[in-house]
Amino acid sequence: MKKDLLLAITAICSIVMITACATEDNPPVWEGKTTSLFVATDRHEAGNGNNLAAAIQKVANRNGIVTPSVVLLGGDYVGSGPDAGDTGQPAFTLADLRSEIFSSLNPNKTEIFFTYGSHDRNCTDDYSAFFSGPHRCDGYYIYGISYAQMAYATDSLTRAAVALYDEQGDNIPGNNPPSANNDSTMPMPLLPSGGLRAYNGIDIADPYGISAESASARFAAWADTLSGHDPIIVMSHVPIHASRNDNPGGLRWFNTLSRAAQKHDIVLLFGHNHTLEERGNSSDSGMYLLAPGDSITVQGDSVQGAQRQQLPFTYANAGYLKLGWCTLITFNDTDADGHPDYLQLRRFSAIGDKATLFGSTDKPNPWLITLKAK
Repeated sequence: MKKDLLLAITAICSIVMITACATEDNPPVWEGKTTSLFVATDRHEAGNGNNLAAAIQKVANRNGIVTPSVVLLGGDYVGSGPDAGDTGQPAFTLADLRSEIFSSLNPNKTEIFFTYGSHDRNCTDDYSAFFSGPHRCDGYYIYGISYAQMAYATDSLTRAAVALYDEQGDNIPGNNPPSANNDSTMPMPLLPSGGLRAYNGIDIADPYGISAESASARFAAWADTLSGHDPIIVMSHVPIHASRNDNPGGLRWFNTLSRAAQKHDIVLLFGHNHTLEERGNSSDSGMYLLAPGDSITVQGDSVQGAQRQQLPFTYANAGYLKLGWCTLITFNDTDADGHPDYLQLRRFSAIGDKATLFGSTDKPNPWLITLKAK
């Protein structure tokens, strides 16, 4: 009987979802208990400006939209990039971001989490203010991955990059040249010659690991302790797909998340690659939403290379705030038993644009996922 009811609800939600694709002002009507999570990356004010407050306002206290009780941001909060030194990575405090969020959301009813990106090393709050590892929310988990945990494949490489910076600082010939795709705003872990780039990110203090090697092992150990099948939302500033050659930890994370996806619905969110679009390369828009069963080319280290894989989890762009975009993830618990039955990804623009699809994919916006059995 319950199975028939769930199938009926699925059909109704699917119809409503397709109808809602045409406009942000025609959201689905949920039954049972709902809660939502706001996600986005790349707030930094270079270029088009800071759209965080406007994006939060877009999803707060609107008719038919579930106001988020959790905000999860994915790094790169200020500046123009690491190549510009302290000018490109100015000092800032996360209190500024909180004030922008609380301009539209109730501080007594909203949890906020900030993962670390490569622009963020001069945060005056020090690294303890950033989020990594797991956190239990209302019927789901969130998990944070820092920049170094994706940008470096092994702990030994991270330590070597830090030692190189301690020895020579920023004054290393060729340490910050443009990469092969003409994106000069982000140094790759390796030089075109194969030599290691220096690294001075404060996420080397992360207790959950300093590279994909140690951090993915910590995730796996944590996931093994979980009972039930509650979904896990993972935020990584750096993506796993092959594009800029600056994410050699991607394959380790892909393999680890794939194992966890046997038991849990997983959504892996990414940011970081907005500079490609700003320079006319729209290829990454084809990665804005990939579903289980879709194919993806995952970046590995210098030995593994890039490998074509089939996804067993959902992979999505969180929304580049710098370009005006964000995503609202809504969980629907139809029988209010504490375990959500459905998850919806819905992409919003803070600057007036509307999207009926996720980027150049064939996935309609919003996108509904039926979650695993409880």
